[in-house]
Amino acid sequence: MKILYPLAKRFIAGYDFTSAKPAIDKLTRNGYSVTIDYVGEMSTTLEDVQSAVKEYTRILDSYSNIDISIKPSQLGLLIDSPNAKGLCEAALNQLAEHARSTNNTIRLDMEDSRVTQDTVELAINHNVGCAIQANHPDTLTHIHSLISHSVPIRLVKGAYKEDISNIKDIRDYFLLYADIKGDITIATHDEILLDQLSYHNKYEFLYGIRRDIQEKFKNEGKLVRIYVPYGSNWLPYTLRRLKEWKNLKFVIVNMIKEWFK
Repeated sequence: MKILYPLAKRFIAGYDFTSAKPAIDKLTRNGYSVTIDYVGEMSTTLEDVQSAVKEYTRILDSYSNIDISIKPSQLGLLIDSPNAKGLCEAALNQLAEHARSTNNTIRLDMEDSRVTQDTVELAINHNVGCAIQANHPDTLTHIHSLISHSVPIRLVKGAYKEDISNIKDIRDYFLLYADIKGDITIATHDEILLDQLSYHNKYEFLYGIRRDIQEKFKNEGKLVRIYVPYGSNWLPYTLRRLKEWKNLKFVIVNMIKEWFK
């Protein structure tokens, strides 16, 4: 699958923290906020969890005023063990305390429905941010729960297939959720949605996608956060991005739009 790596470099800042750091530093110098994601999920052993905690601790020690984005399964939530949730809780608590001590923040990525409720509870219990998918049937309940506990929300369409999954429905739901009063960041590259939500002041974009819109919003004084992934496990992340955008044609069209703007 090495043939995909040139495409992956569009979405991945580096194959390790050292190679990703120049891209992260450039974004912060240019006035962007960043969320750093050490790509990986579905830890299957305690050693996997410890390795992820060690890597995120390294990031937190290297910066201040940044986010780290973590998948609960990366911290052991789906390990085949009766204490999987306790293991995840302990790892997240360790990182949350370290983030506060280094003046950084944490946001939990949302995964599939197996962990949706647990992820919301983890965010509330540890006072960390949480991604919420517009295409999940319980999203309205989850948003109100998070807002009632002052948890920041990153609103995304949703990369996982759920009960409501046609594009028209997702847009309608997204617009509904985006206008709920609370700390909600708009995280989409859908220009139809962005045009209708241009009155918001907090946006998040994936690294390497629609950099023209990123710059436009930043120059308008909006808070623009860039989701910056890195890591050797780049292939699953790249394939997920292509699946989320339906096909390669969409990505190429958006790259061309940037070149001609």
